[in-house]
Amino acid sequence: MMTQNNRVYNFSFSGISTFKSCPRAYKYRYIEEIPEAFNTIEAHMGSSVHAAIEWAYTQRQENCDPGTTEILDQYKQVFWNSGGLEKTRIVKTGFTTDDYFQQGKTFILFFLNSLFPQDISTTLYLEHKFEIYLADGIKYRGVIDRIAREESGFLRIIDYKTGRAVSPLENFQLPSYALYVFENNIDNEVRLCIEDLREQRSMAVSFSRGEARQVRAGLIKDIGQIVETAEFKTNPSILCRWCGYNHICESAYQSAKESSGEDRGVGCPMCGGELVQRNGKYGPFMGCSRFPQCRFTRPC
Repeated sequence: MMTQNNRVYNFSFSGISTFKSCPRAYKYRYIEEIPEAFNTIEAHMGSSVHAAIEWAYTQRQENCDPGTTEILDQYKQVFWNSGGLEKTRIVKTGFTTDDYFQQGKTFILFFLNSLFPQDISTTLYLEHKFEIYLADGIKYRGVIDRIAREESGFLRIIDYKTGRAVSPLENFQLPSYALYVFENNIDNEVRLCIEDLREQRSMAVSFSRGEARQVRAGLIKDIGQIVETAEFKTNPSILCRWCGYNHICESAYQSAKESSGEDRGVGCPMCGGELVQRNGKYGPFMGCSRFPQCRFTRPC
């Protein structure tokens, strides 16, 4: 949300990403504060998995090591069925609510079998909300999945991903969280970690206080573009199908299909961008022209 009268602007990584994806959706959500008409099943599954992981670490902090059955029961009974499921929408054809429930269960089992038992770091914060000032009149906020202290002494900033994940330095999310950590700790270096539950991999990199200055400058630049925008145009793509504002936006899914070329089979099925031929390790393939924002590929 932006507050115009006292010139204090509040931003988040999610808000900046929404603006880059579709300025009109940003206006609906963060300026006009219009509630979305529905929640996606992917978002419901992701929040349920995150809640189960948070519960597991909370139990460990209380010297109770929960078993697989307990955590899966929490995932199903307390989080998945906690409410709001009836308001979710399944966009992808051929999928059911149970399909997404089972997918989330698979993510949790990977966490329980591979990540949780081997993690000997000390949890400092879980689902930690923060606010910092990037500059005069520009406030930045976020929620960090987990902050932990390794045995070596390094602070680790961790994000658990149930959707498509990129490396920690490929966007500003985790580096921007490091800004908060550096402001509140004397550490000159932290580790940024993505736990990719979908691909069952961990990605961790070191990040210094000096690098954080560049991230701050980059965020201020992105925010400046939003503040100076006079017309919040739509960016039609197939992603409109997942947007909770497609019922009030003039560029709903049908027009998005026409602009993306999906009906002709030449557009990216993920974002509606143009598909271009590239050469890779295993030969030529078709990739989205919006890479790295969109990582869709398919064989030629």
